[in-house]
Amino acid sequence: MMAVSTRPNRGAAMLEIIIGKAMATIFLCAGQVPQNFRRSTMRLVVVLLALVMIGAVGPLQANETQTAHGVVVLQYHHIGDDTPRVTSVTAAELEAHFAYLKEHDYNVVSLGEAQQLIASGEVPDKLVALTFDDGWRNVYDNGLEVFKRYRYPFTIFVNPALMAETPRLYMTWEQLRELESYGAQIANHSNSHAHMTWRRDGESEAQWLARQEHDILAAQQALEEGMGSAQPRFFAYPYGEYNPALAELLIEHDFVAFGQHSGPWGTHSPLAQVPRFPASAQYADLKTLATKIASLPLPVRSVEPKNMVLGHEQNSVEIRFAAIIEDFRAAQMNCFYQGQQFQPEWQDEEAYFTVEDIPVGRSRVNCTVPSLSESGRFYWYSVPLVRPNAQGRWPD
Repeated sequence: MMAVSTRPNRGAAMLEIIIGKAMATIFLCAGQVPQNFRRSTMRLVVVLLALVMIGAVGPLQANETQTAHGVVVLQYHHIGDDTPRVTSVTAAELEAHFAYLKEHDYNVVSLGEAQQLIASGEVPDKLVALTFDDGWRNVYDNGLEVFKRYRYPFTIFVNPALMAETPRLYMTWEQLRELESYGAQIANHSNSHAHMTWRRDGESEAQWLARQEHDILAAQQALEEGMGSAQPRFFAYPYGEYNPALAELLIEHDFVAFGQHSGPWGTHSPLAQVPRFPASAQYADLKTLATKIASLPLPVRSVEPKNMVLGHEQNSVEIRFAAIIEDFRAAQMNCFYQGQQFQPEWQDEEAYFTVEDIPVGRSRVNCTVPSLSESGRFYWYSVPLVRPNAQGRWPD
């Protein structure tokens, strides 16, 4: 069902005035011309008024459609050509991404600036934020010159315990402080990059949640001590995995938390489930990445299931989400999962569909639909899923 605006329509009001004046003139002149001419004139006026209504009201209603802009958050890990390709970009690829943003007039903002704009509800178009997970040393070694040239703000999510355990793999606090002068913010990626939803044998939910709380807060304290100052409360879930209890815990401690499901960050995005687009490996290709950078956040009010972590026996799941339909046609939405493309069913403003043959491990459903007001651009929404094995675990 299409949303209907209840705001006063200035075009309709003006049209009423025009029609009123036209009819008054017609009646005034009606007694001064032959009857046959009066009938022909009346028919002509009715046709003309109908055309005026189409011309005056139609465009005004189209102009009232509001495009939902957001912030496209790009996610990187390694910078190098000798690191796992699945999580890597080369320095040349990263520079090509930065050059594309500059050439096409994108405004690169920090996560703090993005958060303020999202909270205001007034989000300008063409906003991008840059993030790097894990704090690998190759980000400093291979990315420093690129960061110096562009001076874009960016965020590095670090694991303080891993930095202490294997310092040869990760940036030092001194290197991170140096990167601050070229636009970096340093943020929390947990202490040791564990699967945060996993419970230990015999561990209650309360014990598990207390352990996660300690890990998150200890990591925040360590990174603030390492950086020598208070750091913003941004958190990136290791592997992009979370559940409702973790999300609620982070909100209680004033964190904004980021996953690894794709889509722009919009005003309807839950603050502990902010999406990001991966920009490494096959996703580094600007032929496809450019479409994602230009994407719009699908305004989704609610989604089921609320927990991305399914039961082992769940090899299929029904997904439902309620979207605000204003700038797209529901019938044009396409969803993609494990190489399959399908169209959801709709009931009023709620889309629903079932995905089957869910593999053990992480996966996600991506749904896109073209914007009516901005040609060539798509609304984008992603639903992350993870299915455990019989032991309640899954691969990294």
